[in-house]
Amino acid sequence: MSHHHSHETDPLIERVERGVAHAHYEAHSKWAGIRHKFRKGFAEFLGTAILVAFGSGAIAQLVFSHNNSWFTMSLGWGLGLTFGIYVAGGVSGAHLNPAVSLAMVIFRGLSWADFIVYSIAQFAGAFAGALVVYVTNYSAIKDTAAEATIGIFITGRQSDAVSTTAAFVAEFLGTALLLLVILSTSDKGNTPAGNTQPLVIGLALTAIGTSFGYQTGFALNPARDLAPRFFTALFGWGLEAFSRQGWYFWVPIVAPFLGAIGGAFTYDLLVYASGPSPLNN
Repeated sequence: MSHHHSHETDPLIERVERGVAHAHYEAHSKWAGIRHKFRKGFAEFLGTAILVAFGSGAIAQLVFSHNNSWFTMSLGWGLGLTFGIYVAGGVSGAHLNPAVSLAMVIFRGLSWADFIVYSIAQFAGAFAGALVVYVTNYSAIKDTAAEATIGIFITGRQSDAVSTTAAFVAEFLGTALLLLVILSTSDKGNTPAGNTQPLVIGLALTAIGTSFGYQTGFALNPARDLAPRFFTALFGWGLEAFSRQGWYFWVPIVAPFLGAIGGAFTYDLLVYASGPSPLNN
C-alpha cells in the first residue's frame, strides 16, 4: 500500500500551480473581455490602417518611381480596401470610412454609439496607416521637396484647372458610386457577393479612381484624408497641410458624407426592397 502515496502531489505545489493557472486565466480573460468589448472598433482600426497603408504606399511608389502609373496607384487603393474588408468584415462590417458608417446609421439601422466608436477607430487607423507609409519611405521623403511628397498622404485639386466646385462634385459622385456597389453587393434581394464582396468593392474603388479620380485624388472618405492631414501637419509639413489650395481640406470631409447619403438614398429609392430602410417603411 505504501507506493500509493508516492503518486500524490504535494498539496502546496498543487495550490501554487492552481494559483498560477488562475492568474494566467485572469490576465487572459481580462484582455479577452477588453477585446470582446472593443472588437468592432479594433477591427475598424486595423482594416482602415491596412487600407491607408496600401493606398498611400502606392502613391509613394508613384511619387518616387517612374515604373508606376495612376492605374497602379488606383489598384493599390482598391486592393488595400479589399484586404481591409477581409480583415474586418466578419467582425464590424468593415466600413473603414465614416461616410459609409453614416449611411449605415441613416439607411441600415447602425446605432449612433457604434458610429462614434467606428469613426474614432477609422480615424486612428488612417493615422496609423500614414505613419507606416512615412516610416517605410522616410529617407526618400526627407530627400524630396515637401510639396512633392504631401500628396502621398492627403488629397487635393490635382491641377489648377480643377475648381473647388468640380472637386466637390467629383468627391460626392465617387462616394455615391462606392455606396451603390457596397449596398447592391450586400443586398440579398439583388446580387449578394458573399465572400467575393471585398474584391468587388475594392475593384469598384479602383474603377472610381481610374474613371473619376483625377480631379481630386479620390479621397471618398473623411478619415482617409483628415487623419493623414493631421499626421502631415505634425510630422513636418505644418499648417500648410490645412491651408493649402485655399483651405481645401473641408471638401474631402463634407463631400464624401453627403455623397454616401446620396448614393444610399438613390439605391434605396430605386432598387432596395429586401429589408428595412427609411424609404421602405
